[in-house]
Amino acid sequence: MTAKNLVGVVSEIIDLLEQCGHPDRAEWLRERVTTLKADEAVDDARGQVTEELHSVVLGMGGLMDLSLNPAPGSTYSSESARERLDELADILYDLTRS
Repeated sequence: MTAKNLVGVVSEIIDLLEQCGHPDRAEWLRERVTTLKADEAVDDARGQVTEELHSVVLGMGGLMDLSLNPAPGSTYSSESARERLDELADILYDLTRS
């Protein structure tokens, strides 16, 4: 896993969540991206963020459980948003697996 790949996947998830009615979840993810990108972040902090990102994929309230409601003008339909989030969540899970 490279931090660049992880940041790219999470950034795409953030964009999707913002367009589909979950700005709070997008903000939570944005905070983790900030830590991953920070030059002064220590490996322990990056490791903790990686674990948090891994755990947010599955489980109650995880990415797979979210109901997606694309806003008018979104680049996604309900179906395409669900498909894309599922794909991105699978990638995120694989990238963050220890």
